[in-house]
Amino acid sequence: MEYLAQRRRAIWRWGLFMLLLSILLAGQSWITYRVFSSRFPGANDFAARWSNGCALIWSGENPYSDQASLQTQKLIYGRPALPGEDLVAFSYPIYALYFFWPLCCVQPWPLVQAIWMTLMLYGVLAGTLLMMRVNRWKPLPWLLFLTLAWTVFNYPHARAVLLGQMATIVFVAVGLALLALQKEADFWAGVALAAATIKPQVAFLLLFWLLWWSAWQRRWRVWWGFGLALALMGGVGLLLVPTWPADFYRHVLNYDNVAAGPYHSLIWMVVRHTLGLGLTVEVLATSLFVVYLLWEWWRGRRASSEELLWVTGLTLNLTNFISLRVATTAYTLLLLPLFQLFRLGQRRVPKKAAGIIVGVEGFLLLAQWMIFLFTVEDRFETAPVYLLLPIVLLIAQLLTRTQFVAGERP
Repeated sequence: MEYLAQRRRAIWRWGLFMLLLSILLAGQSWITYRVFSSRFPGANDFAARWSNGCALIWSGENPYSDQASLQTQKLIYGRPALPGEDLVAFSYPIYALYFFWPLCCVQPWPLVQAIWMTLMLYGVLAGTLLMMRVNRWKPLPWLLFLTLAWTVFNYPHARAVLLGQMATIVFVAVGLALLALQKEADFWAGVALAAATIKPQVAFLLLFWLLWWSAWQRRWRVWWGFGLALALMGGVGLLLVPTWPADFYRHVLNYDNVAAGPYHSLIWMVVRHTLGLGLTVEVLATSLFVVYLLWEWWRGRRASSEELLWVTGLTLNLTNFISLRVATTAYTLLLLPLFQLFRLGQRRVPKKAAGIIVGVEGFLLLAQWMIFLFTVEDRFETAPVYLLLPIVLLIAQLLTRTQFVAGERP
C-alpha cells in the first residue's frame, strides 16, 4: 500500500509539473508573439520545414514537391524565389514532420514561429543541462545560472533559436542518448540516436562512432533501439509518402542549388575560400582528418567514462571539418567537449576554475558576435564566423588528450 501511495504522489507531482510547464510555455509563446514574431516574422529555417511538411496534412501535397516549396517561398519572400536565393525546400527525412506536426493545426505563421522559438529556447537549456549531467560537471549555483544565460545569448545558440533550427532537437537527442548509455538504458539510447538522424549531416559521424563502440562493447540493445526506431519512423513515412526516400535523396544531391550560402566544410573554408588552394589540397587535408578520426575510433573502441566522452566530443567537432555542409546553429553540440574541459579545469585548479570558465564564456560570447557583426554581408554570416569555436576547441582537445585517454580519472 505504501508503494502505491508513493507512486500516486509521484504521478501527481509529475502531472503538476507538466501543467505548470505548459502554462509557462503558453504564456512565453504568447508574449513572444505579441512582442517579437508578430512584428518581425522570421525563423525561416523552421518555416521551410513547417510549411512544406504541413502541406502533407493540409492538402495531401508531397512535402518534397516543387509546388509545396513554391507555397513556402511565397510565405517567406512573398513571391517565388529568385535565382541564387534559398529555395526553402523540405530537404529533411519525412519523419522530421513527427516532431512538429501538432503545429500544423496552428495559424498564423508568426504565432507558430513564437511557439517554436519558445520550444527551441527550452530545448537549448535542456540540452545544456544534459551535457552538464553527462560530463558530471557540477558548477556552483551562480556559475550554473550564468552558464545557462550564456548559453541562451552565445552566438550559435541564439542563432539556432532565432532561426528555429531543428539542430536543437539533435542536440537534445544526443544528450539523451549519452545519458542513457551512462545509465545502461541501451535500447533508449538507440532510440535517441535514431531521432538524431533528422539532420544526418550533423550526426552521421557520431552515429558511426557510437554504433561501432557499442558493437565492441557487445551492447546490442543500442542497435536494436536504433534499428527499430529508424524502421518505424521511416516505415510510417512510406505509408504517408511512398516516394520519400528517393525524394529526400534527390534533394540531398541537389542541396547546393536548393540552399543558398557558403555552408561547406571548415576545411573547404580554410583551404579553398581563404587560402585559394585547389581541390587536391582540400581532399588531402580532409583525408588526413578522416584517417586521424578513424585512428581515434580504433583506439577508443573499448573506451569508457571520460575517454568515451572525449572521443565522442572529438567526433562532434571534427564533423564540422569533414562534413560537406556545416552550420553554426549545430555548434550547440560542441558544449559536450567544452563542458568536459570545464570539468577538467574544475578538477585540476579548483580555486581558479570558476574565473577561467567565466573568462572563456565571456571571450566566446564577445568574439563570436563581434566576428559576425564585423564580417556580415547582406545579413548573411561569412566564413570567419564558423572558424573560431571549432578550431580553438580542437586545439584544446588535442592538448588535453592525455588527461582523458591515457588512463581514466575519477
